[in-house]
Amino acid sequence: MPRARTVLLADADVLIDYRESELEILELVVEHVGRVVVLAPVLGEVRGVTKTRCASLGVEVVEVETERLLRAAKVESSVSFNDRLCLVACREEGWTCVTNDGALRRLCLRHGVETRFGLGLMVDLVAEGALTRRRAVAVARQIQAANPLHVNERVLERFLAALDDL
Repeated sequence: MPRARTVLLADADVLIDYRESELEILELVVEHVGRVVVLAPVLGEVRGVTKTRCASLGVEVVEVETERLLRAAKVESSVSFNDRLCLVACREEGWTCVTNDGALRRLCLRHGVETRFGLGLMVDLVAEGALTRRRAVAVARQIQAANPLHVNERVLERFLAALDDL
């Protein structure tokens, strides 16, 4: 029996990071790691990434029903509404939230939702043999250059250590 494929919900910062470096990495994730989904309202805040582009990469855009929007509005947290929406969708669907945002990661942890760093997707790809270490490091450095706030030197060092542990 084939193992169930992981469902990875990408938040806005992960989409932006890969948009600024190499969006095709997400296509490799879909092929080798698991389904990648993005909520339509989250995609709406990411300039330059369209539903058509997501479809070409195999990334599924999920519409959000009104009831889920209402449940997200009731979550007590200082994170953005779309981040609360990511939490609710992951909690209700059993998905993994892929984010580099510390506040969203902590919120997910409090609610028992599994999380993954955006760079962790490339660790998975290297482990699967779908991406070379060299290319992964190059993409990670591009992401860091574009997003030094969330992907700082400490985050990059953890990424490199995870690659070394493979």
